[in-house]
Amino acid sequence: MSENAENRFPESTAIKGERRQIARQEYTTRKKLLDLLRAGGSKTIPEVADALGISPHEATWWMMGYARYGYIRATEEVTEDGYYRYAIVEGK
Repeated sequence: MSENAENRFPESTAIKGERRQIARQEYTTRKKLLDLLRAGGSKTIPEVADALGISPHEATWWMMGYARYGYIRATEEVTEDGYYRYAIVEGK
């Protein structure tokens, strides 16, 4: 198994169509998102979407996956608009 295949979400091998195309972007998107959080601190989903040039829906999909697998976590901070801030998990 290639190094990239070992780092992918397990679900990405079982999906087809448009969702499969998005899943193929997982490794690159994870790197961009983690680099963004390392450089700029915690961010909300809309802030991540704007910074990465993707829709808030797509940013939510990525970020919930990264939270599920322990790359990022929701902080205690909530913006006045009701958005949680997400931060990188130490060591990731």
